[in-house]
This record gives sequence, structure tokens and C-alpha cells, in this order.
Amino acid sequence: MSAYHPLSPPKTQSTTNTKPSSEHKMARWRWVLMALALSFVVLPGMHALGSLFVEAQAAQEISPTVTLPTVPPVQVHQLTPAEYAGDIISQMSLDDEIAQMIMIKLIGTNYSSTEAVMVQREHVGAVLAFGDAIANPSQVRQLTASLAQHAYLPLWIATDQEGGYVNRFQPLVGYRPGEEVIGATGNLAAATAAGQQTAKDFASFGFNFDLAPVVDINQPGVTTGQLYGRMYSTDPNAIAPMANAYLEGLQQSGKIVGTLKHFPGLGAASTDPHRGLPIIYKTQAQLDAHEFVPYRQLLTMGNVQAIMVTHEYLPEIDPAYPATLSHKITTGLLRDDLGFQGVIVTDSLDMEALAEQYPIDQAGLLAAEAGADVLMGPSTPDAVQAIIDDISSAVQSGKIAKSRIDDSVRRILTLKIAMGLIHMPASDVTATPSPTLPVITPTKTPHKR
Repeated sequence: MSAYHPLSPPKTQSTTNTKPSSEHKMARWRWVLMALALSFVVLPGMHALGSLFVEAQAAQEISPTVTLPTVPPVQVHQLTPAEYAGDIISQMSLDDEIAQMIMIKLIGTNYSSTEAVMVQREHVGAVLAFGDAIANPSQVRQLTASLAQHAYLPLWIATDQEGGYVNRFQPLVGYRPGEEVIGATGNLAAATAAGQQTAKDFASFGFNFDLAPVVDINQPGVTTGQLYGRMYSTDPNAIAPMANAYLEGLQQSGKIVGTLKHFPGLGAASTDPHRGLPIIYKTQAQLDAHEFVPYRQLLTMGNVQAIMVTHEYLPEIDPAYPATLSHKITTGLLRDDLGFQGVIVTDSLDMEALAEQYPIDQAGLLAAEAGADVLMGPSTPDAVQAIIDDISSAVQSGKIAKSRIDDSVRRILTLKIAMGLIHMPASDVTATPSPTLPVITPTKTPHKR
């Protein structure tokens, strides 16, 4: 008997009777029904399998892009000197800011109790040594070391070492050529060498701020004798190359700064400002064509970091105030017109040009209002405190904007940072708190006058 297979119909025996039997008919109907059933089950399944295959193939051809979450990298910001200066200012009292603007004059050869009060308690930002503070090498080194050791923030230790007739280091190093001698050579290398020599002297004796070079224009028969031997040339266009070469030599290390002087220009002055107030009747157009020529040329050369404004009266520019106390001259001409954004230093505020009319505290207040950054001249704690009190009161009353003081102190501290006197951190990670600042001592005890 043959085996039964569900998918093949059973064989039938041949008979003489060819008419299908009823059993055969039933079997045929069963096969039809089975075929119909299979069509409803198998075909949809095969169609589904085909769809899955097509989808899988499409998935291989077009794979979706998966974006995984990422952790943002730590943002490291390199501080600028100006930004770090701003951080320091944020920790300072108003009195301490004003004190940073003051350059005191040293009296005597030792670090006395008078200097200690001004440096350690008043927190002044700069000191100036003239001839009576310079005796011999060991004395000078001891003096400058004591000043640096006790400073609230690092000091500018200044002198006006020009060479020639203003040779403050004469007792220490002997002769040094001045501007007139160097200018007469016409040799820029000689000017650079003079600047390099002054830088070596400064480094040896603890100084870092030179109130030189002179860029006044010699006008024979007009210029007062106090400038004799202190000017490079009678030609305005010959002065800037010489002064720039000197600055390049002086500032080569980045640790010493020079100061152009005497803005707006003393070449046309017939009076020595140490003895009286020079009056110069020149218009701005005349100044632009002559006195300002060296300044404009030097400012394009990129080495000017400080300029001194002197005491002279220019009635055609400002009939109310001498240059040092004049907003029209200090800010209007030097800042706005010439575009100088560095440190502005006053000539000494106790000179006779001002002293007869302006007490030193009033002169300091007016100079600050005019736009000066460094107020030179006081030599006693009383004078320092008077200047601080006057400017502080003006800020508190709204006469002077606090931002005006902040601007000056920012310029001062930014330059001190650039010189390496104040060390700032390498970077500031923005995800962390403010950078570590210099240790700033508590606010000083007010001085009792």
C-alpha cells in the first residue's frame, strides 16, 4: 500500500466503472478547500516576509544618523593685563585706588618713617628720587630695595635720568651723554645705545620708570635756559627718530618704561616752570604744525607708554587753566586729538608754576579731573592724604565719576603687569571662580592730620 502524503492526492484504482465514486468527489472537494486555506495563510506570510526583506535592505542602504550627547569642553580664557587689572581694582578701596595715582618725591637718602607712612599706610603707587636721594651705589640699592619690599602693590621707582645736564646717576656711574650731544651725532645707534645704558643703570640700582626722553624742540633765542643741552634738535622731524631709538634701547627688556616730555612743548617758553608759569600764545593749528610733530610721529612708532604734561599756560586753547590742570589739553588734545591711550604723568605739582595759585591737593584734584593718571609731587603724608581726601570727596559727591578713577588705575596696573611688576595667572578657566589675585592687605588706617 503506497504511503500517504498530505500534499499529493491518493492514487485511485482503475476500474471498468470510470464514473467517479462519491468518495472520490469528497476527496477532491477536500483538496480544493485545503488549497484555498493555504492561500489565505501562506501567501500573506510570504508577502510579510518579503516586506521585511525589503525594509532590511533599505535599512542597510540608508542608515540613520545617531547624535550622541557630548560634554562641552572646558573653556579656557587667557586673561589680558587690562582684565587682570580690573580684577585687582575690584578688591581695592577708593582711597587705595587714588593712592596708586600718586608719585611721591623722596626726601633724604634713607627709607625713613615719613616714606614708610606714605608707602605702607597710604599705599602710594610710585616714588621719585632726585639728586638728594642718590648718594652712592650701596645706599641707592638699599633704598630702592626697602621701598619695593614694603609696597602695597609693586611701585614705580622713578627718576629723570636724561644724561648731560640732568644726570641723576652722576655720583654712581659718572658721565652720561644727554639729548643734545646724542642728537648732534645724527646717529640712531648712539641713541639706542644711550637707552640701553640707562636700562642697565636702572636695573643695577632698582629703578624702573625713567622720566625721559625730552622731545621739546629747540628754538634758539626763545627757549629758556633750563632746557639747555636737553633737546635733540631744532628740527621737529629729526626728534622722533632719535627719541624712538632711545626708547627702543631703554625698554628692550620690557621691565623699564620711558616718558616723553614736556607736553604740549616747552621749546617756545621763555619762563622756567620751576620759577613761574610759562605763557605760550599759540593756536592749536600752530601747535599741530610744530610742537606736536614729534608726538604724532612717535605715537605711530609704537614705543610710547607714558607722556608727561607740564605747567604752561596756553590761553588760545584754555584761558582758564594751565596745561597740567586743563581737561581741554590733557584729555582734549593728548587723549582725543593725538589718540594717546597710555599713562599720562603730571610734572611736579609743587613747582612754582602752580604753587602760587594752587595748593598741592587742589592741583591734584584738578589734574585728576583733567585726565592725568599719575599725580607727581607730594613729599609728606599730609600732602598725600589731602590729595586722597579731595579726590575721594569729589567722587562721592559726583563731581568726578568713579569710572574716571578706575580708568587711570587700570592704565597704571595694566602697565605694571606688562612690565612684570605684578604677576598674573597664566589663564582663567571660565567654569571656576575668579582667578587668584595678588594678596592685598586690609585698607589702611586713616591718617590723622
